[in-house]
Amino acid sequence: MIKRKTYWKDLIQSFPGSKGRFLSILTLMMLGSLALVGLKVTSPNMEATANAYLTTAQTLDLAVMSNYGLDQEDQEELKQTEGAEVEFGYLTDVSMDNGQDAIRLYSKPERISTFQLREGRLPQSDQEIALASHLQGQYSVGQEIRFKEKEGGHSSLKDHTFTITGFVDSAEILSQRDMGYAGSGSGTLTAYGVILPSQFDQKVYNIARLKYQDLAGLNAFSVAYEEKSKQDQEELEQALSDNGKARLQVLKKEGQESLDKGQETLNKDETNLQEGKRRLAVAQARIQAQESQLALFPKLRESRPVLNLPKPSRNWARKRTN
Repeated sequence: MIKRKTYWKDLIQSFPGSKGRFLSILTLMMLGSLALVGLKVTSPNMEATANAYLTTAQTLDLAVMSNYGLDQEDQEELKQTEGAEVEFGYLTDVSMDNGQDAIRLYSKPERISTFQLREGRLPQSDQEIALASHLQGQYSVGQEIRFKEKEGGHSSLKDHTFTITGFVDSAEILSQRDMGYAGSGSGTLTAYGVILPSQFDQKVYNIARLKYQDLAGLNAFSVAYEEKSKQDQEELEQALSDNGKARLQVLKKEGQESLDKGQETLNKDETNLQEGKRRLAVAQARIQAQESQLALFPKLRESRPVLNLPKPSRNWARKRTN
């Protein structure tokens, strides 16, 4: 008991002699506690803010993309996806006309993954574009911008010069630094833009955005959302598992038909060429024959004998008249 009293007495007496050390330790403990509380509170707040943004933009739950496009059969099959709303669109990767910076152009969506306006307005007519908001320092509303596509390939755009109408944010590309791979320019995506669907010169859509009813209302960062979205993805992949092969067969068939038509045209041209050569040879033979006849004509005139007959007498002429 005496030892315990002595211990507490020494402990209490040590505080006045080391106020600086005591305050330092106390401050560090307070800062650590505040940091821990801040981390605990900040993470849910950040998730709530991000989830609210994704909800406002009606961000897609799943997307189906194809380099060869989604034909009519693919579209019909996707429309039959149970419990999901589907919206089709276009996209293409181009590069700035004045450099190698790659930019992805999206067709303006109507319902799913809509772009959030930050300045100006969204495009309303052809040759108008809204750019990513982080390009505001480089471009301004009303300025013209020109893009270029890969040389030697099919042009995906009807026009390549656009007027900037505004700046937007995309719920599909949240980072401004690491935007992913691009199929044009330097190969690294640096920005994005949105234009009208009518500006794309493509026969088929190349992206389908899906929004599921069973995921509506769930926090996009929750475990429940992750599990259900994974299940929906597996079902969708299973439903579309044979579409790639079917699409390849269609493309091969179309390519073979094009080759057959080209070969048929080539064969006809070859036949016409041979017929033309034959007719030309016949015509040349006739011309040579006529030239030979014309060459012989003067010789015939020179070799014809000339007979000098005597003039008839008057008496003989009278007899003839009698």
